[in-house]
Formats: sequence, structure tokens, C-alpha cells
Amino acid sequence: MKLMGMCSMRGWKGVQCRKLFVFATILFAASIVYFYISEKREIVEFTEGPVTDFSMKTTTEVVNDNMLEEGYYAYERAAQESGGVRVIRFNKTANDVIVFVHIQKTAGTTFEKFLVRYQQNLPCKCQAHKKRCNCGRNASNETWLFSRYSTGWVCGLHADFTELVVNSCVQRVLDKQAGHKKKRNYFYTTFLRNPTDRFISEFRHVQRGATWISSKHVCNGRPASVNDLPTCFDPRIGWEGVSVEEFISCPYNLAFNRQTRMLSNLSLVGCYEHLRRPSYEQDKIMMESAKENLRNMAFFGIKERMDDSQYFFEATFDMKFSRKMSVWGKSKSNDTVLTASQLAYIRNVNKLDWELYEYALQLFNERLSQLHRKKRRLR
Repeated sequence: MKLMGMCSMRGWKGVQCRKLFVFATILFAASIVYFYISEKREIVEFTEGPVTDFSMKTTTEVVNDNMLEEGYYAYERAAQESGGVRVIRFNKTANDVIVFVHIQKTAGTTFEKFLVRYQQNLPCKCQAHKKRCNCGRNASNETWLFSRYSTGWVCGLHADFTELVVNSCVQRVLDKQAGHKKKRNYFYTTFLRNPTDRFISEFRHVQRGATWISSKHVCNGRPASVNDLPTCFDPRIGWEGVSVEEFISCPYNLAFNRQTRMLSNLSLVGCYEHLRRPSYEQDKIMMESAKENLRNMAFFGIKERMDDSQYFFEATFDMKFSRKMSVWGKSKSNDTVLTASQLAYIRNVNKLDWELYEYALQLFNERLSQLHRKKRRLR
């Protein structure tokens, strides 16, 4: 009131008075906008329900249907189009590409090495002492394999489903390498593992010095920031030598439910919002997305079933390995000593992965049975 009196006495030309006038105008306009939004919100909530979780109301079916249009081989769709019988026709000489989603500590490294070094039908050219191999086709140099040992980590270190598919990184990278846009058929593959064993194996790997700090975690078109995804350790120091208690006590540890997270469409749950503010609804949406994406993968293997996984892949893609994966896929973490309470806690914080893993085992057995029945009919 004192300031208003001064403005009346001195007029509106003073600096303070002009500032007060601008502030009052903004406040008045803001109140009108707020009133309008409140009214609009009430109408929407009355007719459609609350809008606070609108981004999470999007169904995985709608999003995935849009994604799978662009050359994504989908098991479910192929089964429907073939009358319920799963038929994969991977054309080794055309535009088909196998894409591997490499989840940490699931025997993915073994599988990728076998693809480039011990696969006989479409061999890659590998040089001694070099990790990368040339997996170009016979008629051209365009790759038939998108993986760590062929294209490298071009979509980021251990890129997940969201980065590879939802953000279209695979398509962009291969178009850039070819020098032009091209239609391709993408056959997505992955490996899964017993969640508790996988978690312990990751802990041991981090304890030895691994952090995967250079991972991009791209979601909704941009990499995750420190605010989006806080770290459990000082990036300048690392996490080498971390204890079990330290490892399992960090709420932002990406080792928790890593398999579910890496196979789901994270844009459905606000990217990494579920780590900072977890909720039952977010978990449910992420789980449904991971299950659907797993169902639509052309192949997935199980670490504990290496012989069956090898048969599954060879029969599905008509590619033979010259060696047995089960001999190479041994774990180095079997000697880790944990208490019963620690094991129970690890299982609990990986409950989503356990649900996904049990679902995957059932699906794996069903598809394996289908392949065996098909083989018997052909005899």
C-alpha cells in the first residue's frame, strides 16, 4: 500500500512503479490461465478420469503396433498370418538383419562370439586380436548382423529395446552406413538368465571394476541426465571393490530388474521415472511391455538352457554352429557367498525380472516343443 501511494503521488513513470504494474499484469494473466486450466481439467476428469497419469495410460499395444510397422519381424503377427504356425524366413542374401539386444551377464557375449566366429552358414570375416568382424553379405558389404562384434556399440553401450527400436537407432545407423534409406527386415534376439544369478554376476563384475558409465540410456529422443538417472558412485572414482551391502542399498542401481527394463518400452513409464518414484502401475506397464516385446522376438535364449537355446536358434534361422555354446557359457560367480537374508532381499528387488523369467521359461518351452513337433513331421 505504501508503494501504491508513492505511485499515486509520483505518477507511473518511476522505475519501481513500472515494475509493479508489469508484476500486477502478469499475476492477473496467470490467475486467468490457472482458472481456465482448472476448469478444463475438471471437465476432462469428469468425462475421462484423472489426467495426472495420462502418459502412462497409453497401451503397449498401440505404441508397439506403430513401432513394428517399419520392418520389425513380430512373432505374434507372423503366427497369425501363417495360421498359428510360426514360420521364420530369414533371407541371408536379401535385406534381413539379426539384431541382438545384449543384456549384461546373460551369456550374451558367448552368443555374440558364436555368431561371428563359429557360425557356418553365413560366416563373418574375423581377424586375430580384433574384436570386430566383418559380417557383410556375399553380394554386398551390408551387414546381416547388428551386434557388439559386428557393428560395435553404435547405439550406445548395451543399448536396450527403447534405444534400438523405439528410438529407431538401428534403422538410422544402417541407413547412414549404406548412404541412403533402405527397407530392411529386423529379427530381434536376446538372452535371459535366472535373475538372482544374473544380479550376483553383475555385482561381481562391478566389484572387479565395470560400471558401463558410458551407456547413453536414450529415451524419448535424448540421453538420460544425472537428474533423470542418479549414479550410485562417483564417476571419477568408479565402484571397484564395492561390498554387497553397498551394491544392494543404492535405489538407483540399474542392476535391479535390468532384464525387464531393457526389454520394455521405457517411454511408456516416463523413461527412468520409475527409479526415482516407483509405483505399482509403472511396474505393471513395464512388465506388460517387456512380455509383449519378448513374445515378438524372433529368438531368445536362456542361459541355464544353453543346449536347448542353441538348437532353438539353429532350427529357427537355419544356421549351424561348429561348437557347443554350453561348454563356453560358464559362470565365474558361483563362488559368491551370501547370507540367506541377502539372497531373499536380492530376489525381492528383482521381482519383476523373476516374473519375466518365469514367463520366458514357459514361452521357451512352448516354442521348443513346436520346433520338435515340426522336426518330427518333416522326417
